[in-house]
Amino acid sequence: MRAPRGPDALGVLVALCTMMACERRVELPPVDATAHQAATDAWREQQREELGARGAPLAYTGLDWLHAGANTIGSDSSNNIVLPGRGVPAHVGTLVREGDRVRFEAAPGATASIDDQPSTAAQLRTDADSGNSSRVQVGSAGFRLIKRLGAIGLRRWDDQRPQYRDFHGASYFADDVHWRVAGKFHPYDSPKVTRVQTEAGVEQDLKIVGTVRARIDGERYDLVAFQGDSAQDLWIVFKDATNGRQSYGFRYMKAARDTATNIVVLDFNRAYNPDCAYTPYATCPLPPPANRIHAGITAGEEVYEKALAAQK
Repeated sequence: MRAPRGPDALGVLVALCTMMACERRVELPPVDATAHQAATDAWREQQREELGARGAPLAYTGLDWLHAGANTIGSDSSNNIVLPGRGVPAHVGTLVREGDRVRFEAAPGATASIDDQPSTAAQLRTDADSGNSSRVQVGSAGFRLIKRLGAIGLRRWDDQRPQYRDFHGASYFADDVHWRVAGKFHPYDSPKVTRVQTEAGVEQDLKIVGTVRARIDGERYDLVAFQGDSAQDLWIVFKDATNGRQSYGFRYMKAARDTATNIVVLDFNRAYNPDCAYTPYATCPLPPPANRIHAGITAGEEVYEKALAAQK
């Protein structure tokens, strides 16, 4: 069939361009490999500090879901929630849940540190309160509250747990600027709250703010972008062909975007493991189907077992 001419030609070209996803290729300014390595090293050091901070995933000892009313907590097995750790009283106190509100009341003679301040009673925040949950510390043990839909959980830890105490850092693929990829952010008019499944089997509501169109190892993707820490940040949850062997079953990445141009830097050298890679007591959102990348992305954090082997 001959190609149409005249007024119809423009319409056909537009249709063809739409079908072929024609758009101007987005490119990032070139980066010096040495400078990129230095920036990656700085990011890895920040990751090491976060994984070694008090209450980090490697220190987790359990995840308990609160029921309505009084929930007793302490080191003794008679409590509703057992809090193991050095210097933890048999009865620390009671967590009283009323709807979405939880109040801590210390047992007679017991005290706790709440956000580094001694306290015998306080209303506790969950991670749904701008992600700023109250940190309660008793001896070497501590806990925070998490909210997943209508459920409120208590995530506990022990700073003397050997896996946490002996941790020396994660293991990473070699830094490679090839995996620094340009993307174009296509924002939604307003964020869409969606219910996602987590590895722990509980559901969680997250905000999708748009999609990032990018060409990764020669293939085009429209990656689902969750809300990040700020207007400049996107949060990408993705799978790739290295999962289950060289890397964990899925990984996370924070992506910076230019709010004027919506150009996004997808630097897979900064891909990191979810908390579930370190502990069974985490609730980690799983990747959307659109974020399953066919290529093997040999960049970012490797499996935790490799870090353990390197420390022996």
